[in-house]
Amino acid sequence: MYVHSFAGGWLSHPLWRSQLLISSDEELVLIRSRNSEIVIDTAKGRDIATIRPIRAPVSPDSMRASGRFGRADQARAAELAQRSKTIVDAMFADCRLGKGVSTADILAIVDDIANSLNNMAAFISVTRLKAKDDQTYTHSVAVCALMISLARVLGYPTAAVRNLGMAGLLHDIGKSTISPDILLKTGPLNEAETIEMRRHPAQGHDILSATPGVPTVALDVCLHHHERLDGLGYPFGLKAEAISPATRIASICDVYDAMTSIRPYTTSKSPLEAVTEMESADGQFDRALLFRFMGSIGVYPAGKLVRIKGDRLAITLPHNHNCMGPVFRTFYSTVDTRFIRHQDVILVEGLADGTTVIAEDPGRWFSEPWATMAARIMAGKPK
Repeated sequence: MYVHSFAGGWLSHPLWRSQLLISSDEELVLIRSRNSEIVIDTAKGRDIATIRPIRAPVSPDSMRASGRFGRADQARAAELAQRSKTIVDAMFADCRLGKGVSTADILAIVDDIANSLNNMAAFISVTRLKAKDDQTYTHSVAVCALMISLARVLGYPTAAVRNLGMAGLLHDIGKSTISPDILLKTGPLNEAETIEMRRHPAQGHDILSATPGVPTVALDVCLHHHERLDGLGYPFGLKAEAISPATRIASICDVYDAMTSIRPYTTSKSPLEAVTEMESADGQFDRALLFRFMGSIGVYPAGKLVRIKGDRLAITLPHNHNCMGPVFRTFYSTVDTRFIRHQDVILVEGLADGTTVIAEDPGRWFSEPWATMAARIMAGKPK
């Protein structure tokens, strides 16, 4: 492969130059050792043919669910992502010309994303790399997929999942009215540009209101997806209960994709970095929905107290790149109300063994400060 750039500043580069054709095992080992995101140039080197998960050794006390995506899923996801992006691109172009939105085309794409993929993770993975000239369209497709995935985890009925997917695909349609000079600007927006950019929710709502067949939830999400629970969002500064569950879902998926998108001209965050930062953003997101979102993408910050398998309290361990999913260390029985021998559990893709993960409040169970207790458990020390 030809490496176009590494995530982060030049000090984070594992090699002396940031652009190169990988031509030796030594270079490959150095690049992989950094666990750094890279952008590849497929015009100068090979594309990704498949994703081959690395299996980590699992102790006899560990449990592993099954879930992975291979060459067929990846190729299918890439084809669907490209087709979806092309249709959204055309939709934005039509809106610029005043032609409105073709709901039939949008519904077809939503149904394809919802029904045609065996593994949603494969689709979401291929939407992370965004070129400058199509980032808005690819972002809309990614948010659609993330909202569908989360809606499924939440147990929404099929019709509601479909409507939420449509809301995700249409949430940024108002950007069709914004100047490309502002949309494609790589640096910070000035005050006038910010004011102009913040017009897009209302502009999008106007476009969708004039379009027959658009579900109410899509209108809601389009107008309010930049609102925050603490009232610091826009365009209305809505607070708490004034913000619908659909909009809360959309804001989580919107911000997550924006933070994790890989672009040649800016540094992206890893999924773990993104959810950790989002969890620490007090007052911005619905915390219960954010936790369920973490489950939908299989990424949890380290140190969270959770309940798994119904009667075990566990702590999320730091991410291990060799594992196929999040790792939890069980340490307490809620039935016997006592500490138990530590057991590490690796759960992957959809928790295929039926295990559910529920957020727990440490103060409900323990008097010891959770930070102290969590550090001890993660270090493998007994009570």
